[in-house]
Amino acid sequence: MAEKITGIKRLEISEQTIQERNLDDVVKSVGDNKEAILKGIELLNTLNQSGTLDTVNAFVKHREDALENVMRELNKPQYAGVLENLTNLILLLGDMDMAELQTFTDRLNHGVKEAAASEASEKTSYMGLIKALKDPEINRSITMLLQFLRGMGKE
Repeated sequence: MAEKITGIKRLEISEQTIQERNLDDVVKSVGDNKEAILKGIELLNTLNQSGTLDTVNAFVKHREDALENVMRELNKPQYAGVLENLTNLILLLGDMDMAELQTFTDRLNHGVKEAAASEASEKTSYMGLIKALKDPEINRSITMLLQFLRGMGKE
């Protein structure tokens, strides 16, 4: 029969070998993520030049005091309505079709620019309104407003 194994000699890796392996891993990772690292450096440089990096750094170092101050401010009565409505506003935005809303607001902004540019010093008569309906742009706008009102009135 064979003899019992009484002593196990562990393979020891030197500290220098471990550091070399770690350095090889880091170099490989840097090579694989070169573009991301360069963008990160560019971001840090931009934040540093604008002074924002110092602000963020100070905020992180003193986060407990900063968060305490923010919470103290938010607990003031003047912000209560905003905070209560914030959840409803976010849910409302989730229900809205942003593409249609964007089209509508673009047209609304264009209409506001046109109205601001015009000098409407004279009054419009009933006959002027009827004549204006023959203008395709006005007719299209009135039709859109009527469709909006019809849609808003539906249950």
